[in-house]
Amino acid sequence: MTLVITTATQKEMKAVLLGFNRRGKIGCKFPSLGNYCELPVNEKLCLLAVTGVGPVNAALSIGRILGERKDVTGVLSLGVAGSFDLEQAPLCSAVVADSEIWPEYGLHTAEGIDPEGITFPILEYTGVTGTVSVWDRIALEPEKACRMLNLSVPKDLLKGASMTVSGVTGTEERARMLIERYEPLTENMEGFSLALACLQAGIPFLELRTISNLVGSRKPEHWKLDDALQALGEKARELFV
Repeated sequence: MTLVITTATQKEMKAVLLGFNRRGKIGCKFPSLGNYCELPVNEKLCLLAVTGVGPVNAALSIGRILGERKDVTGVLSLGVAGSFDLEQAPLCSAVVADSEIWPEYGLHTAEGIDPEGITFPILEYTGVTGTVSVWDRIALEPEKACRMLNLSVPKDLLKGASMTVSGVTGTEERARMLIERYEPLTENMEGFSLALACLQAGIPFLELRTISNLVGSRKPEHWKLDDALQALGEKARELFV
């Protein structure tokens, strides 16, 4: 089993490594943006990949890895995210994605984006009930992914819909619109691309992120990035117990 562990940034990857070994160091050259290196974690062969920020970087990075490495059996996406609701997902809590949403796909109309408005789905595949079309949402099964990847289910598992965006939500007005239309719990910038790649490849995908901020707010009291990074390392370690 070869597991790909992705983060968007080197800062997030260093936080993960601190969680693993409390030193933030590895026995190979630290992966630069868009690259990866091999590292055994609790007897599991892992590829550490720093994808770069955003859905395009994530797609390019995971596409390259899956093209070069035919031994990959799953992908674990780790990082920080924004919370749309601090009561449900407080700062520094960990959320596992049970679906990924891409709100920017489809036809722009006066009422918003119609994902089926251009008539071309992002992906079609054969499911247990026949042909499945993927438009702007991918359903995920985190518990099943943990079992298939031989990872431990995190303590106090909090699940929710994760939304992937190209531009971070910077206003309360946009945050409210996204909540009303899509009901997401968290916001990230890479998850949908990674989930789609795994769906295409037929391999399990697990996404866990810790909450660094309130979506739509720039107030200092709604941001705890350093604490969220520390929590990320702790939760990453729990997965490999």
